[in-house]
Amino acid sequence: MTPKEFLQEICQEQNIKFETLSGDYIVCMTKGETMRYMYGSHLDANPAAADRIACDKCACYAVLRKNGIPAVPHMLLQHPVRRMGFIGAEGTWIQALEYFKNANQKVVVKPNHGTNGHNVYLCDTVQMLETAVQEIFQTEATAAISPFFNIKTEYRVFYVYGECPLVYAKQPSSDNWKHNLSQGATVVEVEDKKKLAILKELASQAAKAININFATVDIIEIDTNELMIMEINAGVQARQLLEQKSHLRSAIKAIYTCAVTGMFSKQ
Repeated sequence: MTPKEFLQEICQEQNIKFETLSGDYIVCMTKGETMRYMYGSHLDANPAAADRIACDKCACYAVLRKNGIPAVPHMLLQHPVRRMGFIGAEGTWIQALEYFKNANQKVVVKPNHGTNGHNVYLCDTVQMLETAVQEIFQTEATAAISPFFNIKTEYRVFYVYGECPLVYAKQPSSDNWKHNLSQGATVVEVEDKKKLAILKELASQAAKAININFATVDIIEIDTNELMIMEINAGVQARQLLEQKSHLRSAIKAIYTCAVTGMFSKQ
């Protein structure tokens, strides 16, 4: 199910008026005199700054680093023409090249605001780096560059108002190094209670650091057994998860119910 379908069902049960606007892209929920929204997959549960930080990979890393939370480093690359701010005398390409050399000539380049693993490039030559940056800058004003890590397992943790009710692992397909479900990865349920507790604690620390209320937190475990936050997703999706694990429907619905009721009671 899509977030909108979950919300429609929940609103009916919670006596909340449900409407769609702008070609169904915006959901309006009204209870009494209080009105809340969902924009795309982004619920009105989060402060505006928290939502923006989560959607900006480099900004999210900067905030997590300031709070001492282990996270995958991301450095901002700005389009030389459509840039957001000051690039510096050395220019974007020199920054990218220097980062590439310092990261043992193996980096990942992606849109800074991207989702679902689209336009994500693994680069281990200067030519591949140049191609990746140019491809992203055809449609984006910013990109993010990070070191490549050998990932043993990637986990996704659902976070809603201080709780982490669901955790699962993502196993990439044999022909794809990406851990996105949209790129063919497989859902693996996590049974280890000790590992679950550690993942939930790290995800909670990350969510609280950026002051977000409803999100999914992606955590990687690398070949040195270190855990790091990969990213925080303010737009919460569960359709592809449920396509593989339909028995989790009630758990996902409970998570969305908590988010919806929280929007009306906690703000």
